[in-house]
Amino acid sequence: FLVSLDAATGKERWRVDTIDRKPPYTITGAPRIINGLVIIGNGGAEYGVRGYVSAYDAASGALRWRFYTVPGNPADGFENDAMKMAAETWTGEWWKYGGGGTVWDSMAYDPDLDLLYIGTGNGSPWNHKIRSPEGGDNLFLSSIVALRPDTGEYVWHYQGTPGDTWDFTAAQHIILADMEIDGAMRKVLLQAPKNGFFYVIDRSNGELISAEAYVQVNWATGVDEATGRPIETPNARYTDGPFMIMPSPFGGHNWHPMAYNANTGLVYLPSQDIPFVHGDMEDFEFLEAQWNTGTDFELAAAPEDPAALAQVMSMIRGQLVAWDPVEQREVWRYQHAGPWNGGVLTTDGGLVFQGSLIGEFAAYDASNGERLWSFPAQTGIAAAPVTYAADGQQHVAVAAGWGTIFALAGGPAVEALGIENKSRILAFRIGGDASLPIPEPKVRPVLAEPPPGDASEEQLALGRSTYFDRCWHCHGDGAISGGLVPDLRYTSAERHAIWDQIVLEGTLRPLGMPGFKGILSREESDALQAWVLDRARNLYAAQNPGTE
Repeated sequence: FLVSLDAATGKERWRVDTIDRKPPYTITGAPRIINGLVIIGNGGAEYGVRGYVSAYDAASGALRWRFYTVPGNPADGFENDAMKMAAETWTGEWWKYGGGGTVWDSMAYDPDLDLLYIGTGNGSPWNHKIRSPEGGDNLFLSSIVALRPDTGEYVWHYQGTPGDTWDFTAAQHIILADMEIDGAMRKVLLQAPKNGFFYVIDRSNGELISAEAYVQVNWATGVDEATGRPIETPNARYTDGPFMIMPSPFGGHNWHPMAYNANTGLVYLPSQDIPFVHGDMEDFEFLEAQWNTGTDFELAAAPEDPAALAQVMSMIRGQLVAWDPVEQREVWRYQHAGPWNGGVLTTDGGLVFQGSLIGEFAAYDASNGERLWSFPAQTGIAAAPVTYAADGQQHVAVAAGWGTIFALAGGPAVEALGIENKSRILAFRIGGDASLPIPEPKVRPVLAEPPPGDASEEQLALGRSTYFDRCWHCHGDGAISGGLVPDLRYTSAERHAIWDQIVLEGTLRPLGMPGFKGILSREESDALQAWVLDRARNLYAAQNPGTE
């Protein structure tokens, strides 16, 4: 819902339902207010939805316009010429899968040009070969689209990842700036989307000015400045078998905001390097209200061999980077302990503030990256800080808390960190003398010896593939929890006794665990349990050397 509250009293003024309740849409981005309109997008592309952005009257909540980001069924006609144009870039029966293209985060507005810029998301399903089997760019997926904010009229677009098949959304934050390029002042739009390229675009007409890789990129060798299209590498679309890609679906940069400082001319960017393996899912079947990616996540599982796992872990990095958008180069970096660090704030006083995955909140010199100050937050920080004045003093505040998809799905990459969630808002000022409560010592759980197993190799293989198809993105890679939800390897004998009631019937739905009846068969549920018990036995053996 989009809800209007009286700012002085908190009383509800109006409430509107902005989404179709049958497909499982979500709303993850903040609304924007432009010329008396409240503009909001939505999320949920993986679940099979059609993306759009809507504008509502700020006074009454009445719907003023809606712009769809991907075309619907041609038999139903098209809402406007933009959708008719977009449909020419799709093939097959994409509308049965929703199409995707959700506007789940980024928007920006230029009052002088009177243009609203929206960033659009990935396709539904991810796999291009399924949703558009004869190819095509699939407008307006993974694009920046310029609209007239009063009417929703299409003006121009730039698509960074044509025919996206890697979950390379372009919903990351958009910065508008005026800067001198090649001796002329240009009105530019800056974005560092998931695909790993930093884009400088003329925001008046959508013309690409430049694009360069800001992290490790192997799916393309660069961007052709004449056409604006990426120069793809062989097998990047995993047509000849699985392909290990950089960046991953976690993105070279995700939703964590970057920041621009006009004094230094630099963009401060939370970037990361995470590998991932894409490959086709055999016998794909679209399921309503479920994740539908069309890629085989089992291929991307962390290796169980210690040497191979160590090699993969060495490839996972996260850093705060100062990026020169004119020269398209890195100026300095602070190398973090890992990826998925917080959003960025930069100030007129020459500082850059950022929280980290391991719970440090720090200030850096905006000119050279020197770390000037840090504070132990006792929990991970993903959010961006804000600054404000109160009683004549400047404050910096940040929402702290361990969570999000990386903490859920990271498995071995987050297990060793041992981060716990402590949801707080932390505020700082010069001379502040408050302190956090001393945390209680963390008690390591004790794993009881699991019962011996008699599952066949075929059953364990089915359990493993079922897990990576339906469970890993909440319970973690390899059934290794990041601490937000139960670690399945520690499942008690009492819970194992009612496994099917939990997994199929949804007994624990009030605690957030849905039932998979009608999605998983009894055979798959049994195989899943056998594989989880096998993982528990492996862990018990590692914790208790000499046991069998």
